Amino acid sequence: MPALAAAAADVEVTVLLGATTKDGWLPLPGGVRTVFVDDHKSIDAAVNGLLRAGFGPGSFDAVYAYDDPALMTAAALAAMLGARGIPPRTVALFRDKSLQKRALRAAGLPVTACTVVEDIRELPAGFRLPYPKAVVKPVAGMATQSTFVVESDADLARISAQCRANSTAARTFVIEEFVTGEEWFADGLLSDGELRFLSLGRYAQPCLSAVLEKAPVQTFCLDPVADKGAYDLAAPLVADALRVLGLTDGVFHMELFHQPDTGRLVFSECAARRAGGPISDQIRFKYGVDLAADGVRALLEPVGEPDVRVREGVVASTFLPLRPGIVLGYPTAEQVLAQPDVVHARIFVPKGMRIQGGAANTFARMGEVTVHTADAETAQRRLTELADWFRQHIEVLPLAPTLRELFADPRNADFVHAAAADG
Repeated sequence: MPALAAAAADVEVTVLLGATTKDGWLPLPGGVRTVFVDDHKSIDAAVNGLLRAGFGPGSFDAVYAYDDPALMTAAALAAMLGARGIPPRTVALFRDKSLQKRALRAAGLPVTACTVVEDIRELPAGFRLPYPKAVVKPVAGMATQSTFVVESDADLARISAQCRANSTAARTFVIEEFVTGEEWFADGLLSDGELRFLSLGRYAQPCLSAVLEKAPVQTFCLDPVADKGAYDLAAPLVADALRVLGLTDGVFHMELFHQPDTGRLVFSECAARRAGGPISDQIRFKYGVDLAADGVRALLEPVGEPDVRVREGVVASTFLPLRPGIVLGYPTAEQVLAQPDVVHARIFVPKGMRIQGGAANTFARMGEVTVHTADAETAQRRLTELADWFRQHIEVLPLAPTLRELFADPRNADFVHAAAADG
């Protein structure tokens, strides 16, 4: 992917560019080759496209997948091309949440309980919710898409009917026991099976809770000195889980639940890719470590520990919220960067885009912003202030405006006055 190409400038990169990615405006740095295919996740389209472009066995040293849905395609391509890559069985353990949890449970690691539903649209006769409270989601889902909290058989039946009515693409789901506590996340780098770098962080509130409440997702880095106890608690579980799942080279993003009343840490899930959202930006600012570049390098050759330079203070981020409507304007990234304590900002949504509603998953956001402050309380306040300030400065039109609403818009004041003068 282009971010990886830019970060590892001495690596020749060919991007398998799918149609949705191309149409979604993927900025490509100079010198990157592209091979266009209908669907970069389809092994059929990927192999055929590469062969049409003249690539075959021996053409590449490694195959890297940027996101979850392409991981198995990358594994199959690596095998076909004779290149380094994550093995298919390992990919399966990272993609399928039920296989992942089964493997960790068999190894004796603390992990959330789960039950597989083969087809969410057709629950087995008499099926009962196996836990008093549960999270229901696709077995290979991501970004909290089609994810629900249920507390009764009636809730589950309603979700089943909803998925059927909406023709939800994913049909095999897992029902996971609901676990309370703080949601932590671990990100890092592996080479030759050794953990070379580890960063811990936490959500201000569990990620799913923020999405369900349509509140901006907030994330905080945990400091290796100030939060040493957290690192001492998490590092063994992180290392053991990665060993069981079989990842030896590359990057990962793991989520865990910490229960302060007992001190217990429970594994939730793990992906064999970089974290979504601004977490990689936080790590880059906090530690001077770029997991994009290091992840590519680790897949190509053995690497040692990165040059870590820990920055004191608190590094935290928030999603910038959406406003439903036709987007006409909003503060620029430069204006966001000019706000107190802001060290990084990114805007995703172009003017003219139609926003149907608030956040329904962690893809849905106007942008991201990262701050650096002296303490967590200040960081929390700044994130909330920034999200509120940004929301107040988003300009939108209603999705289906009436003429009355359009004429009432202050931006049409000159037209209205001119029409009155003509009359």
